[in-house]
Amino acid sequence: MTSMLRRWALPVLAATISFNAAAADYPVKPITLVIGFTAGGPTDAVGRYLARKLETELGQTIVVENRPGANGVVAVQAVKRAAADGYTLMLGSSGTLSIEPVYKQKVDYQVLKDFQPIALVASYPYLLVVPADSPFKTVPELIAGARQKPGALTFASAGSGAVNHLAGEWFKSASKVDITHIPYKGDSAAIADLVAGRVDMAFLSAIAAMPQVQAGKMRALGVAAAEPSSVAPGVPTVAESAGIPGFTAEPWNGVLAPAGVPPAVTQRLNAAINKVMSTEESREALLKLGQYPMTGSPEDFARHISTQTERWAQVMQTSHIAKAD
Repeated sequence: MTSMLRRWALPVLAATISFNAAAADYPVKPITLVIGFTAGGPTDAVGRYLARKLETELGQTIVVENRPGANGVVAVQAVKRAAADGYTLMLGSSGTLSIEPVYKQKVDYQVLKDFQPIALVASYPYLLVVPADSPFKTVPELIAGARQKPGALTFASAGSGAVNHLAGEWFKSASKVDITHIPYKGDSAAIADLVAGRVDMAFLSAIAAMPQVQAGKMRALGVAAAEPSSVAPGVPTVAESAGIPGFTAEPWNGVLAPAGVPPAVTQRLNAAINKVMSTEESREALLKLGQYPMTGSPEDFARHISTQTERWAQVMQTSHIAKAD
């Protein structure tokens, strides 16, 4: 019996030693970073910046692969099926990780079961914007106008279940106004109609909104952050202007790997990402993208996913947003 156990144990031990040795040498070949959105958006912008910096830090090529579709779910499904060796990573988003699992009745993934959180990367506050020729110059004026004509005003979003959809619903519920939701397939189409005045307001990322604001095509009424932000100088918070305590809508991104990735690889990647995101150069570069760097341990990231999921589930409940099929 003892000899039989030895025959079983030796191959397992050898495989474990080989696995740990591979983790210790990581990375020895190019790494693929999958992004669930099209090129040019805020998630893609920060992902490509991170990839460039990680190439220097890790000494390997980082291949960025855009796999857009279903608010990032297409990318989730692809990375979930990948080998748990650290060579396929995903830059996940708040919408994909903390909203889709509670907004949709059925998704075929459980974030903290199917993935290993590696590190938080960045966040960015939404701006509440209106067309340049809008009669509303402040958040209180917008709320007053909405109350005068219930259901007449409209707000655009990147689609049902997107963070800026839920931000709009939260704003409606908390300020007790009736504003009609107009979903688009992404922010680009929403921006075109907002500039043209075909919709009345939207919550948009600074990287999307500020060029339009600076060009005189939009007006920023508020920033959906806990405090005024340098991404939109001089713009007050929506929370203070609207009298909605705690109103924040700040999408975020973080790197994950398929569940089962070796702990040594997780720690190697976490240290590298934190080092990149901790520099003054990164802070300045991300500020130009309307974003802020984030750092923390894998455990910090896991807790962030959990608390954000609970927070948006509560928003959906209090705003009476029905879950999608």
